[in-house]
Amino acid sequence: MRLEPARLIAPFECSLPATLRLSGERALFRSHALTRETYSTERFLSGRPDKIGAPSKAFPVGSRSVFVWETNGPSLLRYGLERDLKLAGDAESCRAFNLIASALSDVIEPFPFLRCAVSELVWRCHIVLAETKDCDVSFSDPAVPFSIFVSAPPEGADSSILRVAESVIHETMHLQLTLFESLVPLVDIASLFSMYSPWKQENRPAQGVLHGLYVFSVLRWMWLRKSQTTGNRIDRDFASRRVAEIDEQVSAVRSLEKSPALTEAGRRLLDQLFIVNDAEPS
Repeated sequence: MRLEPARLIAPFECSLPATLRLSGERALFRSHALTRETYSTERFLSGRPDKIGAPSKAFPVGSRSVFVWETNGPSLLRYGLERDLKLAGDAESCRAFNLIASALSDVIEPFPFLRCAVSELVWRCHIVLAETKDCDVSFSDPAVPFSIFVSAPPEGADSSILRVAESVIHETMHLQLTLFESLVPLVDIASLFSMYSPWKQENRPAQGVLHGLYVFSVLRWMWLRKSQTTGNRIDRDFASRRVAEIDEQVSAVRSLEKSPALTEAGRRLLDQLFIVNDAEPS
């Protein structure tokens, strides 16, 4: 499959995440001697592919997607501490995975290309604790290819299933774009160009802003469809509000077009993202 940046635009073909997963898995085997069957975040972080695996549990979702959670090993705990990620314990993680299962089946499953991306690219999911019930935390690391970290709102929190769905897709799309960039560079990482990111609310290099634009463009696509199809007023209001918020944020990064850091492929992706966001009714 020819990896043109336009293939990243939602709704992308289900073959895209599968192709990227295969490429990433080959690189993972070369660098860490790990495969999908032997991968765990603890083994990856420890650099010991022969390390006894941390206890883990698979959470099937429908007939296709399986999320795997593993207990917090020493390398994972150290990694979380260094990044100020408060890793949840076993009981909280199990409760959170029930919420994730609902998010996958109710919000993500109706969009096969998103379900494919999650199924292909998320091999480990770790639950982290947020500071407040109204705050969501999610995290992924370009250096850790198939793991994501998400928080789960407490029971009874408003729009909890939708919020978890956004966190999962958010980090899955970061993984996807990182794998794509390993094959098709989009930004000259040596460039000193930076600009304000409305998502981080601070100056960020071009690569960080482009990642944010891509991730939230996919989320905008998902929330726009959700707002048009759901019969639940609360869900419709949530989805519509997210579309409006993302529209405002996208408008704030238009000057990325002037960045000298973008490669030719990066400019083609940026053009496509702006075209799609401009064409979609808000």
